[in-house]
Amino acid sequence: MSFEIDTASYALLTSIFGATAFLSLRNFKGPDIHPLLLNTQSDVSRLRHAGESAIYRSRMYPNGSPLLSIFDRSVRTLNDLYQQGGKLKEPKSPFLGQKQQWQSYESVAQLTKHIYGGLRELTSLVPRSGQSSSFLGIYAYNSSETMVLTLACHNNGLVTVPIGSKSSSSHIDHVIKTSGLQVLAVDRPHLDQVIPLIKGTNIQLLVLSDGDKVDGNLDAIYLKDIIERGRTSTAEPVLPEPNDIASIYFSSALESNPGVVLTHKNLISNIASYLLVTPPQEKITSKDRLMYNLPLDNVFGFVLSSVFSFVGGSIAFDNEYSASEHLTSYLDIIVDAKPTVFASGSGFFETVREHIEQHYGNSFFFRRGYEKKCSFFAEGRLVTDSKYDMFVFRDIQRKLFGGQLRLIYLENDESDPPIAPFLRAVLGTQVLRVFNSAETSSTMTASMFYDYDTDPQSFGAPLPCNELKLMDLPENELYCDDSPNPRGEIWIRGNNVFSGYWNDPDLTADVVDADGWYTTGVLGETLPNGTLKLLGKK
Repeated sequence: MSFEIDTASYALLTSIFGATAFLSLRNFKGPDIHPLLLNTQSDVSRLRHAGESAIYRSRMYPNGSPLLSIFDRSVRTLNDLYQQGGKLKEPKSPFLGQKQQWQSYESVAQLTKHIYGGLRELTSLVPRSGQSSSFLGIYAYNSSETMVLTLACHNNGLVTVPIGSKSSSSHIDHVIKTSGLQVLAVDRPHLDQVIPLIKGTNIQLLVLSDGDKVDGNLDAIYLKDIIERGRTSTAEPVLPEPNDIASIYFSSALESNPGVVLTHKNLISNIASYLLVTPPQEKITSKDRLMYNLPLDNVFGFVLSSVFSFVGGSIAFDNEYSASEHLTSYLDIIVDAKPTVFASGSGFFETVREHIEQHYGNSFFFRRGYEKKCSFFAEGRLVTDSKYDMFVFRDIQRKLFGGQLRLIYLENDESDPPIAPFLRAVLGTQVLRVFNSAETSSTMTASMFYDYDTDPQSFGAPLPCNELKLMDLPENELYCDDSPNPRGEIWIRGNNVFSGYWNDPDLTADVVDADGWYTTGVLGETLPNGTLKLLGKK
């Protein structure tokens, strides 16, 4: 029996085999980064004291040199960062967006000016007082409105006190009383919860949504009225200084939920570190778009937003995902926004993994492709142009995250099994695990770009703004002389370490020693390549 094919079929088969051969050849290349760079990710001090490990630092700022505090001499406060960032570089470009309603850098600059003027005219807020008279509480979802309000405060010596959208009434009451709030901004979804808490007090309510009528016995103003009044305000800007308070974040690291005081200097040092450690080929640019699934009282979201605002990128907002809602509804919002960078805790991504495995896990191409792409990690490569990407993974990437995603920040990942390799293989993105706390202005350590084959529980090396050491913890049987690796409690020192707990010097002294080391209460192990592995909490 003879077998013949026509010219068109022959051309089609030739093109298919040619494309496969081309992709195979492309995949025969070296690792994404030289292995020696992954083997020594920290600078390790030669000397150490009894009961302590060596001091670990970023290789960019080794032991003996000052830690990073600024990336430019002219950028020392959050106001400096904003004025010299996207507002100057990309005035007409989209900056803040929600449900495809975008505001440019130019329009946001006008709004921040008017909001500040309106706050000075219609509230009792006083810039740079160093007291609660400068504090503006914000209880809301992350949104364009909350970001503009935050910028208006930071640019003019006012202090923000963010409250997470899922906070209990007792926590809100704790924040109000501890910080001595006099003005509280609230969005529509949280209005009913707040009203009973502030009745009978002198707190002024700033309502972020138009048309929401509030109990006439409350002292309430509306954002639209603030903006309108600000158009004619003669209030002069009050520029902050590096050591001025920028925000107070209420920490969950301690049972008492104290208020973590973060200065402009603290936050700038962390923002500067992110701008510095990102390799040139991965740099955040004005073409990038950020989206994150983090509450308002998570400082990491603000740090990433500040990085984007400086380079002129855009930020898409929506309510953070809740386990009570359908994942597909939230994914539809992400697809519509088409972020290139996404940040979240591991809980959300574990739900995404379950969704993917449920819908694609039985596919031969998915299973075979996943195994093949994971095998590339051992070679130091993140492959995104294999035949499996064409047949299955690009469809997943487009349907779940809009098809433009290139970088994921995975905060305080506790997933088991570790989810980072899964996300790299299926979504074809760089995935950086970051170790964060409010007391360190968000990030202490972050995994390195192109590090695909290290211990999947590693959280990388210290950022350039801080240094790290371990301390013996006999009650947990953890010692810095342990074999094969040092183990103990993680201590951090640097420009990102908070200036203290609000109105609680005794508690501050309990966690920050005379040399400026912050005791995190988290247990860790330093790996041979200079990265940190978390072992739990004390």
